[in-house]
Parts: sequence; structure tokens; C-alpha cells
Amino acid sequence: MRKRRRTRVFTIVVIAGLVCVAASEVLAVPTFARRYSTSCATCHQAYPRLNSVGESFRLMGYRFVDDENYRKQQPVELGDEAYKRLWPKALWPTDIPRNSPLSFVGRFMVEADLDGTRPSTFTFLLPEEVELVWAGNLGEKVSFYGDAIFLQKDFGGGNPDSWVTLKAWLQFQSLFGGDNKFNLRLGTVGTQTMALFSARDANFYGTHFYLYTSWFMPTVNLQQAGLESFKGNSFNISPQMGFELNGVGRRWFYAVGVVNGNNEVPFGVPPPSDVSFVGQGIGTNGKDFYTQLAYKIGGTPWDRSDERAAETLTTGAQFWRDDSWIFSLYGYSGTAEIEAVDLDGTETVEEDDFWRLGLGVQKQIKDFSISAAYVAGSDDNPYGSLSDASVDSAAYHLEVLAFAYPWLMPYGRFEGLKIDLPEDVPGLNPEQDMERVLLGAKIMIRPNIFCVVEVAHYFKGAELEEGFDKTLFVLLAASF
Repeated sequence: MRKRRRTRVFTIVVIAGLVCVAASEVLAVPTFARRYSTSCATCHQAYPRLNSVGESFRLMGYRFVDDENYRKQQPVELGDEAYKRLWPKALWPTDIPRNSPLSFVGRFMVEADLDGTRPSTFTFLLPEEVELVWAGNLGEKVSFYGDAIFLQKDFGGGNPDSWVTLKAWLQFQSLFGGDNKFNLRLGTVGTQTMALFSARDANFYGTHFYLYTSWFMPTVNLQQAGLESFKGNSFNISPQMGFELNGVGRRWFYAVGVVNGNNEVPFGVPPPSDVSFVGQGIGTNGKDFYTQLAYKIGGTPWDRSDERAAETLTTGAQFWRDDSWIFSLYGYSGTAEIEAVDLDGTETVEEDDFWRLGLGVQKQIKDFSISAAYVAGSDDNPYGSLSDASVDSAAYHLEVLAFAYPWLMPYGRFEGLKIDLPEDVPGLNPEQDMERVLLGAKIMIRPNIFCVVEVAHYFKGAELEEGFDKTLFVLLAASF
């Protein structure tokens, strides 16, 4: 038995190595690297995680200070600069990217069961995701982003499901004078702001999203509850459709938004249709609200990327370092409709008013990044007619990232969820607390090609996510 286990582990390690090595000859360059004729490492610690230059570039609407000095591809002008003096008797001039702003991202996943709880030892999701991303500027004061993502997910070793998601936003910069103090974004907002600034899913290293952003209110077993259908509160911290006002200064950032809320299904769960828009709510009498605040001490100022960018563009030395503290606050307030249909067809609809409030801190010192987060929440009526009990929740994590070499980053994250579920709801398991640790390493094969090897271990709640506990995840991703 021991020899068979050693053979199994050896096979898993060999396959993990082959997946990483398979990409060694792939060469690719994303769209912003093409615009400035520079490496992805100019803006990324390790793609997709941003360094201080990339953070400033993003916050200032995909532009550097003195952007024209670094830009190697000049845009196509739509109107002469002199038209500005003729306005309103002429169209205000702008420009568009000279070449297509499209980028491609491919993610390929191998999952290996280490404890024999999955139906199959190996699961191949090849590919797991295929992304088409477009981002850029329309003149000096308009920026845009969008993506179409083709997903294939197995949800812990089950039968794979696949679907396509779409999202996009348009942002108008510097509305009332000043540099990016008041920016208006509309569309699928919250891609970078629907979470703590210091712990965003768009800025992480591994294969799993943060637990505090991905959990949602547990649902009920329809048969045990004696129901034909039940729709609970599907909220998790993820992008939604709406409007956002944001701004950035030398050391501060803010974002406030209003969104539709009441999503039909949680983000990350297969939607009813094969193609869907991310964050599409089904509508209620009111709207939901969120805010994100951040303050930075030390390091590169957010509104001045030019000096650091010039250094990185010319030297490329220690591009990941930015000794600093970042403190962040996140809040969300919303209302969800709770619908229950009995076996006789009787339908009841009630409302769940809920909120989330989070605090986060990130410390970067030399080759290390340490971050911690705590998000509290409360739902006043998450199970509608099934129970009048409210539910309190708390999610938390501690994460450590390190640069052993510019191309090798080990990391670890401990995280947990405490949720005070009522015991009187038929068909609901009231014990759904979780604690887990994720350990892994990110390997940058090229600036735009990486491999992640990660394993998950659950101290609590392993039975809730059995297919993830003691599973080795090997992810290969390439972008161009």
C-alpha cells in the first residue's frame, strides 16, 4: 500500500512538471506591452498581480504621467486638435488605438486527487478558461475595458460544466477638473473595486479566489424542505452592473457605486443560459450600494507613476519591490428577494436586507508581501418564509507572498468563514464553517507565461468542498 501511494505521488509530480515545461517555447506579448514596447514586468509583479507602476497606470485610466514619452504606438486621431477651440460648433476630437486592443489569455488546469475522495485521480481541464480581453483609451479622458471568458469548471471533481461570460465598462476621467479626482464608470463595475483594495481577486497569485469574496448564503435541500423551488440570497463580492464614481490622489483612492443587485445566481456558478453578462440582477424596488477606500503610506505614490515607470522601463531591476503599507475599507449594503414555492405551487416572496463591512491591510517589505483581511456581515431574513432568524457571518484571511527569485514566488494563505446559521430551517445544514490553508508556488516561465502549483488543506469544512481538500492544482496560463 505504501509503495502504491509513493508511485501515485511520483506520477502526480511528473505530470505537474510536464505541464509547466510544455509552455517553455511559447512567446506572447499583451496589448499594453505592445503599446509601450516593454515587458509585462513593467506593470506586474507576476501576471496578473500588479506592481506599483501597474497600480498607478490602472488607477489613472491606463495612462502614465507624460504618457506620450513612453508610448511607442501612436493612436489614430479622430479630428484635429484645433477643433477643441471651435467647440461647440465642431465635434470634440479624440483618438482610438492604432492597432487592435485585444489580448488573449489561455488557462490550462490539471487537478490531482491526493486522498482518493474524487471519482478520478486526475482531471484535465484543457483549457479551463479562454479569455478575450480588450482595454485601452479613447482620447485623453475616456478609458474602457471588456472581456469574453469561455469557462470549463468541474467544481471539485464532478462532471465539467462550461459557459461564457461577458463584461465591459466605460470610464470618463477627470469630470470636474483635476487629475482623476472624479471619474465616472458605467457598465460592469466592481472588477477591481467590489472588494478590499488590498485583497482583490484580480490581483492574486493562486488558483482559488479569496474565500471572503466567493462564499454565498447556503441554500436548502428542496426535498427535505418540502419545496418545489427556493431562491435565496445569491450575493457574493463580485462585479455587478451599475454606476461608479471613483478617484485617486497621491496617497488615497476611493470608489462609491450603485448596482442593480439581486443577481439570479452567484458569480462563479453556472448561469441558466450558456452565455450571460456578469452581474446581471433581476431587479428589486431599490438598488444596492458599495464603497471602497484605500490609503497608502510609503512606496510609489498612486498619482505619479512617471519616475518609477522610467526607472523600470530602462533598468527592470527589482520591479516587484515597493516598501509600503496599504490600508483599505470595503462596504456593501443591499436587498435580495427570497422566493419559496411549495409543492402545491404556493409562492411566497420576502426581502433580505443585508450588509458587509471589511477591513484590510497589506505590508510590502523588500521581497515579501503580507496581507490580512476581516469582513463581517449580517442578513436579517436570508431564508424568508422558512425562518425569521437573522444570520451573522465573518470571513478572514492572512496571506504571505515572497520572491525567492524574480521568476519564483512561493505563497501561503490561511482563511476561514464563520456563519451563524439557524437550526430551524428544514433542509439546511447549520454547520458550514470553514477553515483552510492554500500553499503553492508561482513560476514565471516567461513574463507572460506562468505555472502555478497549489494544494489545499481544510482544517474545518472539508466535507462541504470535498473535491478541493487535499487536491493538487497545476495551472498553466499564457497571454498575448
